[in-house]
Amino acid sequence: MLSIPYIGHDGRVLTLRFRCLEKHDHQAHFHGKYNSIKDDPPRLYGIADVHRAGDTIDVTEGELDAVVLRMIGLRAVAVPGASLWLGRHRRMLAGFSRVRVWGDPDDSGAAFAAKVCRSLPRSSRSIRLRLGDVSETYQKEGAPALLALAEAGALNVATALGREAA
Repeated sequence: MLSIPYIGHDGRVLTLRFRCLEKHDHQAHFHGKYNSIKDDPPRLYGIADVHRAGDTIDVTEGELDAVVLRMIGLRAVAVPGASLWLGRHRRMLAGFSRVRVWGDPDDSGAAFAAKVCRSLPRSSRSIRLRLGDVSETYQKEGAPALLALAEAGALNVATALGREAA
């Protein structure tokens, strides 16, 4: 199991999630691919980036995708699954001029991106991934492909707001 620490803006560990790295039928082994501590509420991963970002932040479907975006120089938070975007998450991102939403290229990823964008209608745009999720796109095409998608997303938000992207 891979341990994924959720660290607060002050550096304290708030909780842990776990990802099974085995390639097997997770249900047959009585666990999910991702596992949380019992009764732990869903929260945004990487909340420190909310405090470090300028006017743009990226939101991914999954913690490891946020790690990849950070690795290439973007500020990113993650929702720990497509169905776990909550209304309170909107308040944490409401002050950003640009919110780029990176959903996986499947039905649940499209629903995730649509839900986030509906809750932040003035500032958010969905980034369309075609080769796989953020991590898979990075593995196949590298950082330049992700940065080009991010730039296109920033331009789309700026156009919708009636100004040039910075």
